[in-house]
Amino acid sequence: MIKPVNYSLEFEPNLKNFTFNGKETIELKISKPTKVISLNSSELKIKKCNIIWRGKTLKARSKVDAKNELLIIHFSQKITGSAELYLEFIGILNDRLLGFYKSEYKDTRGKKKYLATTQFEAADARRAFPCWDGPEVKATFDISIITENNLTAISNMPIISKKKIGSKFRYKFSRTPIMSTYLIYLGVGEFEFLTSKIGKILVRIVTTKGNKSKGKLALDYTKKFIRSYEKYFGIKYPLPKLDMIAVPDFAAGAMENWGAITFRETILLYDPKTSSTKTKQFIAEVISHELAHQWFGNLVTMKWWNDLWLNESFATYMATKIVDEFYPRWDLWDQFLETSMNSAMMLDGLKTSHPIDVKVRKPSEIREIFDSISYDKGGCILRMLEFYVGKKKFREGLHHYLSKHKYQNATGHDLWNSIGKISKKPVNSMMNSWISQVGFPFLEAKKKNSKLVLTQMRFLLESDKKYQKTSWQIPIFIGAGENVTPKLMSKKTSSFSLKDKLFPVVNSSKKGFFRVKYDEDLLSKLKTLVEEKKLNHIDRWNIQNDLFAICVSGNEKISTYLDFTDAYFQEQNYLSCVNVANNLNFLYFISYHEPFVDYIKQYAHNYFRQLFDRLGWDAKKDEKHTDTLLRGMVLTVLGKLNDKEILEESQFRFNSYLKKQAKIKPDLLEVIFSLAAWNGNANTFEKLIHLYRISSSQEEKLRVLAAMCYFKNEKLLLRTLKFILGKDVRSQNLALPIIRIASNPYGKKIMWPWIKTNWKLLSKKVGQGNPIVTRIVASISLFADITMQNEIKNFFKMNHTPGTEMTLAQTLERIRINSKFLKQIKSEFINYT
Repeated sequence: MIKPVNYSLEFEPNLKNFTFNGKETIELKISKPTKVISLNSSELKIKKCNIIWRGKTLKARSKVDAKNELLIIHFSQKITGSAELYLEFIGILNDRLLGFYKSEYKDTRGKKKYLATTQFEAADARRAFPCWDGPEVKATFDISIITENNLTAISNMPIISKKKIGSKFRYKFSRTPIMSTYLIYLGVGEFEFLTSKIGKILVRIVTTKGNKSKGKLALDYTKKFIRSYEKYFGIKYPLPKLDMIAVPDFAAGAMENWGAITFRETILLYDPKTSSTKTKQFIAEVISHELAHQWFGNLVTMKWWNDLWLNESFATYMATKIVDEFYPRWDLWDQFLETSMNSAMMLDGLKTSHPIDVKVRKPSEIREIFDSISYDKGGCILRMLEFYVGKKKFREGLHHYLSKHKYQNATGHDLWNSIGKISKKPVNSMMNSWISQVGFPFLEAKKKNSKLVLTQMRFLLESDKKYQKTSWQIPIFIGAGENVTPKLMSKKTSSFSLKDKLFPVVNSSKKGFFRVKYDEDLLSKLKTLVEEKKLNHIDRWNIQNDLFAICVSGNEKISTYLDFTDAYFQEQNYLSCVNVANNLNFLYFISYHEPFVDYIKQYAHNYFRQLFDRLGWDAKKDEKHTDTLLRGMVLTVLGKLNDKEILEESQFRFNSYLKKQAKIKPDLLEVIFSLAAWNGNANTFEKLIHLYRISSSQEEKLRVLAAMCYFKNEKLLLRTLKFILGKDVRSQNLALPIIRIASNPYGKKIMWPWIKTNWKLLSKKVGQGNPIVTRIVASISLFADITMQNEIKNFFKMNHTPGTEMTLAQTLERIRINSKFLKQIKSEFINYT
């Protein structure tokens, strides 16, 4: 066995020819005599290679295995014990947003500039330096960076020296704690810093020049959340500094590099004059998520990528918990249910989903599991576990886990053992049924005398009996309210007493990760309780949310759902309002080109109109945060339902904005731009292009770009698609317009021919292994129908795209589900023409 103990690394990036030179000394411990060392390396040219052993420099012969991303080194004799491997190499500052890459931007005077930055998760540190590039192979790192004198260098640790070398400077950083390669960070550019301290910890917001004033909100969030995490975990932030770095080009949303977290500019920079309420909230959530990783993921790291959820689930769950502590009026736990839980259940309702603990063998497979299962389902399972063991025991269990495994690697079983030991509950056996198998339960609830009989099976959007062999240990919460004592259901069918239960709600406050189908009598009783507001707002949301999903799966009629939603027409709570709104919007657009669409359109219009009557166009003084979020959706959908009053007012506001006769709050700008496009023409297109080009921030540009996807004219939509392939749109933003046009009913006919024609260009612009490619593949289910299934399958067979295999299978399944669902709607509403 060969174990790296320390890497001494020196990098010299060249921002003119976009290459970098590297020097590396790896201190090794070799337990068995060997003549061969294999380590990970990709896209690096090795210039020099030798090994120092027992005071002698031995000749070494290196060979690159490009296919398996390995550097294989042969020595003239067998070595064992301590040794030092020395390498010199040249690499490329690529434009694919992974490894060590370049990012292009314009400064405040419009001059083109470049910076160099890194994204090493999951397995791309090997593109910057030869290494053992897996999370379990931890070591310490001594990093130096040589830069031009007008540039600044950043890494994980503080600078300990800055020395002039000819016309350049050599930055040397202090030694890191023991850590994984994927968490290393290298940055070189013309940066500016907004600086503060949390005790002795140096905290900096890092931006390109001219942007640091937009980092004030992020700095405030960072300082608040770090203190809160330290208090919650009972462990101090372990590094002496923390940089929060805004990167112009970034494929992911953010990355938790230890002590040097990177973000898209839109997720770190906030301008109160131009940024929306949604952006303000999103910045808080993502900062909180990445800070949670400094403990979960960085301090304690998964052994292998099958336990990726240990990182991402906890960061997802803890992010909501910590932000909610400071901003309870945002109702983040309600939003968590609507977004995270719904997203996870939609994916996990597929036969082609995967377990939370999933087997992965190669880098392309690793990248595919950065999905809603690893993030959202895992977060929901942790929420369920916390309700099951209690908040105090849950927190104590986390502290036990982090303290026991800090600076080491751990598995899911280690976590369950810690929480189980503290709570004295069968956590390991219960959680194994949720972590190790795919899917989630679907409970049929029937009342028999004073008993509630529950039968569990797997919930599937595309039914198939051969997938029904799984069962779960399910914490059942029967009743209403927060203080319902859970009972563990481990059998296929179980009975529960309804004595002293006024409300037959099976999954009280949606604490458990499962769906429930009530029998006709129970559903009727629940509808009355919803109308009379006798159930809490989460239960009111949950019952119809489950009911709609059951309709999509083909196990209930749409008319039953629409009848049930009559109970929500006077609903005031955001959670139920937004979910009913989303469901009706989905029904409208899936039926858009059908002869019976007017019936669904009228029903949806009535619902959205009563929401508008309450919310209006403009924010009221001290209105709820969630009302601000809901307003944008309501106005946009009403416009697309062709509400004359809404369309006229939006056009008036759009014209006034163009003439600079009126200032419009950022929360309404995307609505107004989008409805201008929906009702617009070629002249509108040119106006939006102009707005895009004069916008100074990425947030403003994305707002306009999203609007350009809502034209009803196919030629204008094709012009938008042509525009995004040009130099005006960053590759990181390609997925947004493709997804928006794919979901536009007027984009359905043009999207597949366009994707086929431009696939090679898209792949080249985005780069293999980029998560943006996965999102584009997933968008196909938004416009394709079942007749296109074989053609899509054959296309990707001919145009193999590693890292999208699972996504393609899920996309094809979604196409079948949507086609089947539309067929069901047709059979029900064929007479409504």
